Formats: sequence, structure tokens, C-alpha cells
Amino acid sequence: MVVRFDVSRPLDTLLKDLVVNDFAPSARLFPAIDIAEYENETVLIAELPGVKKEDVKITFEKNVLTLSGERKAYEIPQDARVLINENRVSSFNRSVRFSHDVDANRISADLQNGMLKIVVPKAESAKPRTIEVK
Repeated sequence: MVVRFDVSRPLDTLLKDLVVNDFAPSARLFPAIDIAEYENETVLIAELPGVKKEDVKITFEKNVLTLSGERKAYEIPQDARVLINENRVSSFNRSVRFSHDVDANRISADLQNGMLKIVVPKAESAKPRTIEVK
């Protein structure tokens, strides 16, 4: 049998607010994302465990890329006795504003094994270039 010790809710909430909000503000954000900028594109990687591609929506408007969707519940068989249930059903919404021009028609996304990769190509006007001195 699994036994879980829970601190009382008010104390637990207070501790989480003090520790998480003051020292790790991004710890509560879902999905966690990594962003890397390259010469010709920006790549976003989002962790989406248990999320199906049909439950994800990606929009791009006014230089803001928005990732939204829902992590849905899995079906627990009726004859199961649930001992711990920490997986949360939740909707999510994360937005990233780009400071450079983006080629919106070439944005691509691929979801594999719970990892979403979004490639955001830079517009020609945003790419670095060399200016010849005369």
C-alpha cells in the first residue's frame, strides 16, 4: 500500500508561494519551453507530455506566437483503487513576442514523444547582413 504524507493545505500553499514565487517564478508555467535563436530562425521546444497534436493550437499574430491547448484526463478503470492522483487536467496558454520580423508563412511545428518543436524562420529583413564599406 502506498501512503502519502500531505502537509496541511494552508501551510503547503504558503510554502509553495514563498519558495516557488520568489525563487523560481517559471516553475509553475506549463508547458515549459526552451527558445534558441539562430542566424536564420528561432526554435521553440515545449514539453507537452500526454498532449495529443489535435489538442494543441498555435497562432501567430502581430509578432506574437501563442501556444495553447489542453492536457486531457486519461481514463481510470472503474475497478481501480486510486492511491495517488497527481496528474492534472489543465488548459494552457503561452505566448512569445518576437523582436524581429518573422516569415509567418514558413512557421512549422512537429510534436513527437511529448516534445513540440516550433521553427520560426526570420524574415529576410531580420537576417544579419554584411555592409560593404566604400
